[in-house]
Amino acid sequence: MKKIVLIISLFLGTTLLFAQDIQVKIGFRDSIKSEILQENRNIIIYLPNNYKNSDKSYSVLYRLDGNTQIMLETIATVNRLTFSDEIAPEMIIVAIENTNRPRDMWPVNTKYYPEPNIPGAKSFLAFIEKELIPYIETNYKTNKERIICGQSLSGIFTSYAFLTKPELFDSYIICSAAFPGCENYFKELRIKVFQQVDQFKGKKLFMTNGLKDPLDPDGRMQLQIAEFSNSIQENLKDKVVHKYLTYENEGHVPYHSLYDGLKFIFEFNIKAQ
Repeated sequence: MKKIVLIISLFLGTTLLFAQDIQVKIGFRDSIKSEILQENRNIIIYLPNNYKNSDKSYSVLYRLDGNTQIMLETIATVNRLTFSDEIAPEMIIVAIENTNRPRDMWPVNTKYYPEPNIPGAKSFLAFIEKELIPYIETNYKTNKERIICGQSLSGIFTSYAFLTKPELFDSYIICSAAFPGCENYFKELRIKVFQQVDQFKGKKLFMTNGLKDPLDPDGRMQLQIAEFSNSIQENLKDKVVHKYLTYENEGHVPYHSLYDGLKFIFEFNIKAQ
């Protein structure tokens, strides 16, 4: 497993005369050879300040669609909640880079992605459960609290993970995830899994979408997301801690989703102590 430190350069300055490059370390890239997926999967890992010298154990935030931009935004959000707002604890961040996004995220074939190697969500979830999480929890100081965040297509996958493997994560953050072409699949899945509601006990679910989403000109996606939220409230209200936010002036994948989701999760944890 090869580790590469990731450093990005930020171009800052109000004029060309005073412009400068500032290098920021956002973590390091690691690689896992997956027997389940039959490929190497890269992950970007960020460790809290003073991690090496600390005897603390940390929660882990798993981010789908991992890349350097996602990682930079996530680190900034977590650090604000930790050091400025003093709501969230320091945490380990694991961003999973894509190799074949549609394959990994879709749990069922749709007219939008009719390729023969789709769906692959079941295998991708098995990779996370049986290979990625054990690797992280064996090699890093974790407290076994796990959070997952997905957006758009990876939000569909996060919805799938919540419904089929609710025990895998403590908290789920889902941004702008409707179900185009697979509405009936998810309706039938909800009917099936809601027959055993105890498996969802204590889970936290935070959902968002923007009402000015350019991918939703007719409002159909908004209705699908609202229907999903309503089904959670009706069937799991005594089991799941759930919140659904819409942003009136935001588009696809509202920027504040991660901040608001983590704030919701850790404010609840503080109240529950």
